[in-house]
Amino acid sequence: MNRADLGQRAGTHQPVNPGSGPVVVGLDAAGDVVTVGSEVRGVHVGDRVMAIVSGGLSEEVVVDAALVIPIPPAWTYAEGAAAILGLMTEHNALRTAGELEPGETVLVHAAASTVGLQCVQLAKYLGAGLIIATVRTDRATDLLRFSGADHVVEVGEAGFANRVLELTDGRGVDVIVDHVGGPYLADNIRCAALRGRVVGVGRLGGAHGDLDLEALAFKRISIIGVTFRTRDAAEKAAIVTALLSDVDPAFAALRPSIDRILPWTEVQQAQDLMAANSHLGKIVLSLENT
Repeated sequence: MNRADLGQRAGTHQPVNPGSGPVVVGLDAAGDVVTVGSEVRGVHVGDRVMAIVSGGLSEEVVVDAALVIPIPPAWTYAEGAAAILGLMTEHNALRTAGELEPGETVLVHAAASTVGLQCVQLAKYLGAGLIIATVRTDRATDLLRFSGADHVVEVGEAGFANRVLELTDGRGVDVIVDHVGGPYLADNIRCAALRGRVVGVGRLGGAHGDLDLEALAFKRISIIGVTFRTRDAAEKAAIVTALLSDVDPAFAALRPSIDRILPWTEVQQAQDLMAANSHLGKIVLSLENT
């Protein structure tokens, strides 16, 4: 399950080219390859794979072979389904858009979300220096510290910028990965370092915020947006290639956290759980439980 599933149900997160049929929710899947095209190389019937795919909530899906990644032998299908979209999104945000270099500081917003947790894991794996995670409550503090966060900051009415500047001795952070959006924009600019990069991944809090153009210019900050909806197959394949070039294929340090696994017929319950924000880790729907 992904937050975008709720947006698709509400009609606010539609595919760029939805086609003529009904929209099927789901952005990722994991399972066995049952057939391959005549010109496909490197993917075989019977392979255990994970992939991003539109309409993932289906018994069978068709996936571009360039987007298929083998599920690590030590992982379950549920872990493959839980990991793939977040790994691709957060690697693209940190390394490609954010140009993260080893030793640089990272700030991750909405870090208790499933993609936020994966972002913290990846930042640690990629050699980030100080990793700061922001949250609304302290329910995920232990999990975030286990995942690699050095500091967990609860965002209150005063925001987070002052605390982040304090933790970085006034320097600010090099890469900010923002899953909240508009309400955090002003504080992001305040606590970004000189030549900092603000990467907008999600808009959980809304799409509009205040931007101090003077501070943006003075610090020479870059603001980059990340989404898959406007990328073609070649661009998505490039993200897969970049991920696999940076990460050990066993993904040993990047195992996803799973809150629960439900039968896929209970999709309404799963979406309601997600909307209530009562989970820590991924909610996975499984055909094996039906």
